Amino acid sequence: MHRTQDNTYSLSDFRQRTGEHLDRIREGRVETITQNGQAAMVVMSPERYDFLVHSAERGHVWREAIRAYRAGEPGVPAREAIRSVAEELGHYVGTMRRNSTVSTPHSS
Repeated sequence: MHRTQDNTYSLSDFRQRTGEHLDRIREGRVETITQNGQAAMVVMSPERYDFLVHSAERGHVWREAIRAYRAGEPGVPAREAIRSVAEELGHYVGTMRRNSTVSTPHSS
């Protein structure tokens, strides 16, 4: 989300209506708070922040993988890469064979 008039508030408004701002932030909104007409801070939920940090980290991994590929460096075998991504997402990948399935913590 980028800064717009719809999500930009003055610091004095934020102070006076903190509860209302927190309700919107808990719903997933990101708000820009201004001081003297200039952006002073961006307020978001911890979950949104964690998502942004994780996305930035994953972007770095992708950029490095593309750089290595273009440089002709050996990559990670597909099965290892799939297993790594599945584990990161909380899934268990058993021995991978043709027509095998990926089990999740919720499947039996």
